[in-house]
Amino acid sequence: MSEIINKLLALATIIADIFLVLAVLYFWLQKGHDKIKKSLEKNSLLFAWLIALSSTLLSLYYSEIVGFEPCSLCWWQRIFIYPQAIILGMAYFKKDFKIASYGLALSVIGAIIAFYQNYLYYGGPQILACDSSLTAVSCTKLYIFEFGYVTIPIMSLTAFLLMIFFLKLAKKK
Repeated sequence: MSEIINKLLALATIIADIFLVLAVLYFWLQKGHDKIKKSLEKNSLLFAWLIALSSTLLSLYYSEIVGFEPCSLCWWQRIFIYPQAIILGMAYFKKDFKIASYGLALSVIGAIIAFYQNYLYYGGPQILACDSSLTAVSCTKLYIFEFGYVTIPIMSLTAFLLMIFFLKLAKKK
């Protein structure tokens, strides 16, 4: 069962990465306000909340059900995404777009941590300590490797970057 979930999440990550590149290019090149842009802006808080919620639930699935032990960088990323599953949900239902600034700050910090973990994954030298003890899980332990590049840190980085994109749109609203 977890193999199927891994493949589906990896595929969703690839689709999200492609969406993110195309959306950034579209918004950068597009000067006017059309239906796609307005629709994305209108639903930006919902999308950011759904990303935070699914990231939270999936990280708990991997650690609590599948048994993947999170490393210290994974824990730091969780610190910056878990609260957003609550505060963005509340903000969405109250239509409070002012919360976007807070979510944006949390997402940027989480993305920096996720970027650093990916940097380590792909062979960069360790700048900051990752493993706090001899018994800690390595921050470069490979649990998932799908389609030649999708790992848990790539999934995390994609989630944070998508949230940054949607929260920037929410700030405009």
